[in-house]
Amino acid sequence: MTPRAAIDPDGFEEKFRHDIDPWRYRSSSFEETKRRDLIAAAGSGPYARGLELGCAIGVTSRALASLTLKLLALDASPTALAEARRECGDLASVSFREAVLPRDLPRGEFDLIVASEIAYYLTEAALHRLAFELPKRLARGGRIVLVHHVRPFSDAAVHPALAHEFLRQSLERRLVPVWHKARAHYRVDALIRP
Repeated sequence: MTPRAAIDPDGFEEKFRHDIDPWRYRSSSFEETKRRDLIAAAGSGPYARGLELGCAIGVTSRALASLTLKLLALDASPTALAEARRECGDLASVSFREAVLPRDLPRGEFDLIVASEIAYYLTEAALHRLAFELPKRLARGGRIVLVHHVRPFSDAAVHPALAHEFLRQSLERRLVPVWHKARAHYRVDALIRP
């Protein structure tokens, strides 16, 4: 993987301050299709404890809430988190926390972990650490869902397809693949801890 000029937490904060929905999570049919694939990969639930990495403005958090009894959603941008709290304000089971990944991964075990559109923004060292830490946060019988673009774009730290494949292959050393979908622009994988 070759390092690139990547957006960092301050860059995300600036992006959300400029446009609260920069990727059109609420209106894009592409984002809606990707979210449906993510929910399908997550399975039927219900999961006691869910963890969402990089929740942005909470649109996917709202969808995941129906699969989890408690969902903790993380993001590095305070502006995005404020909007996510508004988005999910009627959902008592969803909580949000500011976090820079992988440094601020919460302790404890989760039954569902979702890593969507996050891997390629991490430096290579941080991606390796995330791959090492995620299985330790997954409860027995729990599921990890990975969703990432695979086409290159300018502010990714590593090529998106390589980041997704590295994370998937690293997790497969300790987890069992149970779901996969390859679309033209993104991949979705789910793995469980037996």
